[in-house]
Amino acid sequence: MYKHSTAALALLAGAVLAAPASAHPATLHLNATVYDVHASKGVYSSKEKVYERTEKLGEDFSSCTQPTSATYHCTGSYKLMHGTILFSGTISSSSNTNRLTITGGTGSYKDAKGTILTEYNKAGTKAKETITFK
Repeated sequence: MYKHSTAALALLAGAVLAAPASAHPATLHLNATVYDVHASKGVYSSKEKVYERTEKLGEDFSSCTQPTSATYHCTGSYKLMHGTILFSGTISSSSNTNRLTITGGTGSYKDAKGTILTEYNKAGTKAKETITFK
């Protein structure tokens, strides 16, 4: 079960551009590397470093609970140079691909909306991220 929990935590993340929201393209194709995963009292958390090519753009932090054996409900944020982007959603405990919703943010990302599609490797340690802003 912990293997699935670790993989599910890895599914949490997306990626975002470190420039102000008004300067980003409609879609971003980025990469993430998981560097910290914890489980305590039914809450699973993870941290990822977010990259565009080889340039580190920031980090994301996620927290999930498991309401059913098949799903996790997750919330999180990206800490970036120009602000924070918030996200949430429900993901499958058995899939390496997930979609979360961008729910807002602070600073340059105050009104951010859109989706984060994350496709993880089998180990759940690296991901391809597609961020689509509305």
